[in-house]
Amino acid sequence: MDESSSSGEGQKDASACQSDARRFRLTKEDRIRRSSEYARIMKKGVRYRTSHFHIRMLRNPLEVTRLGIAAGRKAGNACARNRIKRRLKEYFRLNREKLPPETDMVFIALKDASVLNTEQLFRELDRFFETEYKKWADTPLRGRSDCTRS
Repeated sequence: MDESSSSGEGQKDASACQSDARRFRLTKEDRIRRSSEYARIMKKGVRYRTSHFHIRMLRNPLEVTRLGIAAGRKAGNACARNRIKRRLKEYFRLNREKLPPETDMVFIALKDASVLNTEQLFRELDRFFETEYKKWADTPLRGRSDCTRS
């Protein structure tokens, strides 16, 4: 019997893959879930606009960047709204390092957002974060949350 097969090396490789998978997961802690949190961000957050989204950003006292999505009926039928939400989650999941740290972000889908394919959506958001993120980083007190999480 081969000594290497029982050494457990394969398990170490599997656990490394799992840690990579965890890094790319979108967990409950990564999402904005309460209506009171949405209301706070909508009221106090800094507003931005792209061609297909309104974006509200507000710093949070947590050590994570969180995502919220609002896609009303103006954005299309249920299938189109769900597609928009899936694509936004995918962008958030894959591009966390480009996003501002310790920030709550709410994306509000506009009427024509459903016509974007995944590549177009990613390109639009990449362009936004390359330009607006620099402004966001340069103004540390703007959009600062004065609320603490309870």
